[in-house]
Amino acid sequence: MGKRRLSKAARFERMFKIWEFLKNNTDSEHPTTQAEMRKSPEVSEYIGDKETFNRLIKDMARTMNSDEYGYKSENDWKIYFHDFKKYYGNAAEDYDEETLFGSEEEYDDFADQTMHIDGLYYNRTFSYDEINSIIEGILSTKTLDTRTAANLIEKVERNLTTRFYQKGPKHICKVMEPELADREQLRVNLLTIQKAIDNNVQISFRFNGYTYQKKLKPIRDRKDTVSPYYIVASGGRYYLLACKEVMIKGETVRNMSIWRIDLMTDIEIPGVNKEAGITGEPRIPKRDVENLPMEWTEDFQLKHLNMSYDKPVWITLKIKSPKKEDDPTRRIRADYTFLHDWFGDKFKYVKTEKEAPYDDIVRVECSPFAMAHWALQYSDRVEVIAPEEIRNDVIGKIKDLNDKYGLRKDKYDD
Repeated sequence: MGKRRLSKAARFERMFKIWEFLKNNTDSEHPTTQAEMRKSPEVSEYIGDKETFNRLIKDMARTMNSDEYGYKSENDWKIYFHDFKKYYGNAAEDYDEETLFGSEEEYDDFADQTMHIDGLYYNRTFSYDEINSIIEGILSTKTLDTRTAANLIEKVERNLTTRFYQKGPKHICKVMEPELADREQLRVNLLTIQKAIDNNVQISFRFNGYTYQKKLKPIRDRKDTVSPYYIVASGGRYYLLACKEVMIKGETVRNMSIWRIDLMTDIEIPGVNKEAGITGEPRIPKRDVENLPMEWTEDFQLKHLNMSYDKPVWITLKIKSPKKEDDPTRRIRADYTFLHDWFGDKFKYVKTEKEAPYDDIVRVECSPFAMAHWALQYSDRVEVIAPEEIRNDVIGKIKDLNDKYGLRKDKYDD
């Protein structure tokens, strides 16, 4: 099919084609000019003469940069050029149009003759840094398969960026990992939980585990009912921070609990009555839940390793960090990567011991349950010093391992 040639395009068609060109080929760092647009095959035949182009751009700017209250703040504009910013930008004189230009007819005549179209570009809805964040989120989500994620990223890049955007990889090579849940079920669970959180109401669900047959099966005959507060993405899984009210020795206990969302089925919001305007059973207020953060903080995972939910405490650790034999103040290598991987920059270096082997003393704020297991994982590099109860917990686990594997001392005596 031959290329369409226009003797005279409809005005709205000219506007659309110009807008499309600006959207795909300009940004604040790469404005364009009328001369450059006339050289572009994709838009040149829609430019018209100088007067037509001038009026089209100004009308587009007036329409796309305003609402029912007048011109928007400069940061919210869609069409930029120097003279429009001069007369209507944040630094422009605060005059209404009639004061500045006289009658509406005089204003139109003045604008038509004196507003020059230079420094022209389309203001992006999302910055390139924000686009990168969106793509990173798509790549990391567990509710999308690889093909769907790649297609979605392609649409984001095609519709929200320009030819100047530096495209990154659409695929990340992943290691083999189990399919945690049916993606559609996980998506439904997330939507239902978010709706309950938005409405400050409870949810109920069956909580499951995997059998030796690799199937999900409820671990209890009854449903669990909890008050939901936060959905957390961690380690490739989604978790819910909630409160399940329980009775212990006749007393009501309201502690924070953490639930894997991919292990939930038959999730629902109980007590909904649309006719009566009831969105569900009210959840327990945050202030009444032990250990629950009142506001979400991004360092939550650093204090709750592997999503452990007991209350974090300050823990003192001894860290092996080899030093030079002739100068114990000099370290052999940078060897705190493993600690930074788990605690970020939140760990506190206290001191280096003054006697060989010159180990370091550090402090971290962490869940006691998580620390007892983490310390075993890094037993060749870490020793728990305090609190005593956590140190004793680690010692108890070591004794259990010794009994399990039969590592009796007399077995190795010569």
